[in-house]
Parts: sequence; C-alpha cells; structure tokens
Amino acid sequence: MKTKIVEFIGRIQDGGAETLVKDYALLLDKEKFDVTILCEDYKKGSANYKTLLKNDVKILCMYEGAFFYHKVMARLFGKRHVAKLFEKAIKELKPDVLHAHLEVLEILYYARESLDGIKLLFTCHNPPEMLIGDQRPKERDACRYLLDHNDLQIIALHEDMAKQIDRMFAIDNTKVIRNGIVFDKFRNIERSKEEIRKDLSIPENARVIGQVGRFAYQKNPEFTIAVFNELLKKEPNSYLLLIGRGKMEKELRKQAESLGISDHVRFLISRDDIPELLKAMDVFILPSRFEGLGIVLIEAQAAGLPCVVSDNIPQEACQSKNITRLSLEDDKKVWVDALLDPKGNIKTWGDLDDYDMKKEIKNLEALYL
Repeated sequence: MKTKIVEFIGRIQDGGAETLVKDYALLLDKEKFDVTILCEDYKKGSANYKTLLKNDVKILCMYEGAFFYHKVMARLFGKRHVAKLFEKAIKELKPDVLHAHLEVLEILYYARESLDGIKLLFTCHNPPEMLIGDQRPKERDACRYLLDHNDLQIIALHEDMAKQIDRMFAIDNTKVIRNGIVFDKFRNIERSKEEIRKDLSIPENARVIGQVGRFAYQKNPEFTIAVFNELLKKEPNSYLLLIGRGKMEKELRKQAESLGISDHVRFLISRDDIPELLKAMDVFILPSRFEGLGIVLIEAQAAGLPCVVSDNIPQEACQSKNITRLSLEDDKKVWVDALLDPKGNIKTWGDLDDYDMKKEIKNLEALYL
C-alpha cells in the first residue's frame, strides 16, 4: 500500500519553496508514495503550476470555486478561516504524512484536532528568526505547540540553520534535507548560447547579466537595475535578464524606463526554461536582502556561472570558488567592477554534488517512511 503524502503550501507560484514542492511531487517514488499538493490558491500563469498540471500531479486548492469569498473571509477572520477549509481537505485526503511549507503552522495549530495519526513535517525555507521566530510570534507559538503535542519534525536546508532551530526551541532533532536540484537539467543544454540569445534579441557578443527570482522585496531586484544602470556606462553592449514574476513588476519596468535603459532589460515572466536562460548569461547576480538558502544560486553554479551575490546569502549556498560576496552597503561601483570581472572572493566553498536532488529525494523518502 502506498504512503499518502500531502505537501501543504500557501500558494503555488514561482518561488524557491514552491519549486521544491513541485520537484518533490515529480520525483518521489510513485511506487511507494501517493502525492497530493494542498494549497490555498495558485497562480495559473506560474511556471510551477503549469509544470504540475502538465505532469498530472494532484492539486487540491482550498479556495477553488469561491476565491474572492475566501480571500475576504481570511482577511476578516485570519487563519482560523483557512484552518476550517484545511480540516475539510484533510478529512477528504486522509494523509499518512503532512509536509508543511512556509507560513502555515498557525493554520495547523487551529486545525490541530484533525492531525491525530498524521506524521507531521515542516521545512523552514527562510531564516528561522523570520519564519518561526520572534518576528512571527503566531508561527513561533504554533511551532512550539506542534513540537510538544504533535511530534512535529522540523527540516532545515543546511546545518547552520538546523543548529539555529535547535537552539531556538531547545530541541536536538532538526533534520537537514538540502534543497537539491537535478544537475542534468543545467549541465546538458543542447541549444547553443548564441541560439538562446538570438531568441531574446540579444547580440552574440554582448555581456549578459541575469537574476532569477520573484519580483519581491526579499530578492531586491530594484538594486540589480540600479547597478546595471551604472554598468552600462562602462560596458554599453550589456543586457540584463530579470526572470520571475511578482507584485513589483510594474514598478521595476518604470524604474528601467525612467533610467532610459529599457532596451537593455529583458523581463522574462514565469519561464520554465531556466537552465537555457542561465546558459545565455555571462554572470549571475543575487543581491537578496535575506535568504534561507537561495536555491537559484545553486542552479547558477551548476550551470557554471560566476556569481555576484549579497553577503545576506548563507555561506552554505557557496559551493564553488567563482562567487563574489558583497555588502549591499558597498558602493554600486564595487558591484559593477565585480560583475565586469567576477574573480570570486570567498575563502571557503563546499561540494556542489551535496545538492544532488537524486540523493536528497532518497533522504526525504526515508524520513517519510
């Protein structure tokens, strides 16, 4: 008999946590596991949703059929309303294992009476103090309750995160399951760089800088545009790829227009060909304000790109020597110089093969069983 798994996440969209949930649903052993993704709602146009749909992954959306009603009710009554929808879904799905992601622990707390007999896991995708610490007291308190009463198993993305979580909750059993990737996708691209650039209307001999991630405060894309504006003054034959989607898209387009650089900036929305787009780049940039890990940096390294990133990216994400870590307080000219000549400035780096999804999915399967 297959083990019934429910991957529970607030919204299916294009982000690191959502991509990981998608990969779990696609890569878990179909002979052993019956997987359903449970969510509040989804972005129909997102690459992750389209990929799940194309591969016939089961998705149960709690807001389906009455989206605006549930959004209003959730705004009025908070996560207590969502918890009622969750309880109804759990009665229908009857999972053996519930794997929660992002800001959903408060929902689980309010629905705690429906969790009896279910193995409960939670992956911490962002810095713990921001996700389940004092900055989110309701999630923190829910986490504490679920640890004490429901044997919640917390999963960290790397060893330092696991140690931090253990200290925060006075426990010693946080597991590490790395946010792995499928290396073949990034290393065996049949199309040439020239072909990919031609499709993007970018000259073969141009310098191409790229960032992948949601257009959101966390990812700091407005900083990337400001740095790229300075870079163009030194290297006019340069182009910027901004790959993702999010609420800041209109603001970012206006920023590029106001700087007069729109012709050199490509906004690529909800793309499912990230490996090819990485191949089109010369340098990868990630000036995040905070990250739990920054899986797109692992992907960029797997694609063989030199990377210029903020020092808010955990050291654990630095798995090659071709990484330059800079402060967001550094002058933008420092960032420009690093992008034009990305020599790398880190003293230690890890083993990229540690992020092989084929290995990490086996570790996850063992934890589920």
